Amino acid sequence: MANDSIWKRWEFMAIAFIVVVALVIAGGYAAYGALSTTHDPVESGLTVQIGDQISVDYVGMFEDGTVFDTSLQSVAENHTLYPKSLSFSSTAPFNPLSFTVGEGQMIQGFDNGVVGMGINQTRMLTIPTEEAYGYANEDLIETRPLTQTVPIYDWLTNYSAFQEIYQVEPIVGTTVESNVYGWNMTVFYIDPVSQHIMLKHNPMVGEIVSIDGNWNSKVISIDTNVNNGTGEIVIKHLLSSEDEGELSGIDQIGQFLITDVNLSEGTYTADYNKEVVGKTLVFKITVVSIIPA
Repeated sequence: MANDSIWKRWEFMAIAFIVVVALVIAGGYAAYGALSTTHDPVESGLTVQIGDQISVDYVGMFEDGTVFDTSLQSVAENHTLYPKSLSFSSTAPFNPLSFTVGEGQMIQGFDNGVVGMGINQTRMLTIPTEEAYGYANEDLIETRPLTQTVPIYDWLTNYSAFQEIYQVEPIVGTTVESNVYGWNMTVFYIDPVSQHIMLKHNPMVGEIVSIDGNWNSKVISIDTNVNNGTGEIVIKHLLSSEDEGELSGIDQIGQFLITDVNLSEGTYTADYNKEVVGKTLVFKITVVSIIPA
């Protein structure tokens, strides 16, 4: 009996020890589990706060639904469900956007709009002009005549640039197609000292050309007796009111949007402000990650 009692006592102590060890291990796993879920919004309720570093996927749209920017390649490639604006770039890297909330890295409406969001939460933001990219800079808007003059004889002062653009040696009599106007031009003279090249433009009256590839224009007259012998080619831009907000161009100043065509006054307006300027913007935002401040 005594031996039985001793055995039972040892058996009880062993069981108690195993229970204690199990509780300690379980407690350890519980503590580890608590640490591992600190960034889990489902378990911890983690939401975006000022100072947090976050990454988001987004689709940026105008009020008519046209997309001007996105981080999602699936949206970029789908033009049926997501029609694109004139300024949309299909070559942009399609990755989540990372920034620190409240540090002014984003437009105000975007910065404020993500506060309180959790991971995988999606929110639609409508951002007024004053909280987006602001109003247009009037200095970047130019009204120009629909007719444009081009000298018949023109100088190219960079010999190597000619070779790079036209992929031929500039020799008097060589004919190439103008990279600006699209018509033929001839190497007329090369200064032996400076190596500057005089070019003669050779369009035909009535010829339709595309200046810088932006839109069609028509050669309406050629006069060889004006401008001290340099002559004058007059072209007319074939624009209409239907092109307003639908055509963009790029020149030596930068990219611009055709915002007005006035046929009665013979003018068109080129706006060099970015397309997002002066507009209410709509963003669909999904939070991908949150690193608390």
